Amino acid sequence: MPFFYMRETGKNMIRFVFVSLPLIILFLIAVAFGALNKHVIAVDFIVVQQQVSVATLAAIFLALGFIIGLLSMLGAQLMLRRDLRKVKKQLVSSKSAP
Repeated sequence: MPFFYMRETGKNMIRFVFVSLPLIILFLIAVAFGALNKHVIAVDFIVVQQQVSVATLAAIFLALGFIIGLLSMLGAQLMLRRDLRKVKKQLVSSKSAP
């Protein structure tokens, strides 16, 4: 079952337009960027120097930024889930009390 599957046809198409279409467009832009930037540059790490293409270097830094963004949001997300669980328990206990 695809990730954009929904029961109503209208919502299915809306989700496709807002999720899948931008992803397809970004993928095509990335492929075009990689095809046009075949130049190799020297990247000097602390210990070793490596020859890397511009497109590969851009993909590496994009992935690193994505991972850092996910990790920075993870702590807040976990705290919000913990607080929500605590509030739900309080709500259940207040409903059961006479």
